Amino acid sequence: MALVLAFEVTERNDNKLLTITDTTGEVSTGTVTGWGAPNALYTTIVASGGAHTLELNIDITESDGTITYYDTIDLYTTFGAFATIADLVFPLDCSMLKVSGIAMGTSDDQFPDGIYDIEYIYDDALATEKITTVAETVYGKVRNGTYELLRKMTTSYEYEGYIDDGVLLAIFTKTYLDGILAADNIARRTSVYTQLYVLERLLINESSYEI
Repeated sequence: MALVLAFEVTERNDNKLLTITDTTGEVSTGTVTGWGAPNALYTTIVASGGAHTLELNIDITESDGTITYYDTIDLYTTFGAFATIADLVFPLDCSMLKVSGIAMGTSDDQFPDGIYDIEYIYDDALATEKITTVAETVYGKVRNGTYELLRKMTTSYEYEGYIDDGVLLAIFTKTYLDGILAADNIARRTSVYTQLYVLERLLINESSYEI
């Protein structure tokens, strides 16, 4: 069997760290399409341009349709060397995503909401090349904004049944957020962008309901 790359994406609650974790597995532990003989060995990976490489390409499409294509990230140079499978974990912050060498931001900045097309590549442009691409919805800003509205809901709603505009907005934004999470972001990309855009406008203009 040949190597089949796999990974998962985790966004930290403060939206400042996006962690890519290799889930390919290993032949030695029963995954025939994983790392290890007779498939590729992660221990032989070197920097980009060498015999065996491991890289990430990330494109971000924000709610207004703007697409940003970031420079290829050489995972060996940034995080290597890889002695065990546990080393194939790549925590990214905004300083690591660059366009022509210019960073999106600093390690203290938040990632923008949108759909992230993430390409995980072994041996780019070589005969042994393997690629896996995942489209991931990143929604930390609208999620935290929605949860803040829920925290601000008046206690009168709980104890007296009184519903004011703030309560209605909190309920509406939470329902809208749930709709984003239920969407298949590959099949319904346009819907996800629209939902993100509406939520962003509601959270920015929460006192007026203007979108």
